[in-house]
Amino acid sequence: MRTRIFHILNIVILIIIVPISLLAWFGNAMSQVSSSGIDFAIMTTYVWWGAFYWIQLSRKETVWRVVWFLISFGVLSYWMTGGGASFWNLIFE
Repeated sequence: MRTRIFHILNIVILIIIVPISLLAWFGNAMSQVSSSGIDFAIMTTYVWWGAFYWIQLSRKETVWRVVWFLISFGVLSYWMTGGGASFWNLIFE
């Protein structure tokens, strides 16, 4: 994967994450029972994205970049659709 395409794909993922996170934060704030697990999941989503971006940036081979991009997409999808809040509930509640 050329460097330019690699950066564009990761920025597109970030652009998708931002409105979804804002919508989740708004929904959590407007609910009668606010969950700190949702806030944890939203904040750590950006940490996960940055970690995977750094891993992809450190790899020079195209195959490794594609593999790590797919792994990051899968992990971020799972984390944002309830995995992060479930992890918080498992540890702290």
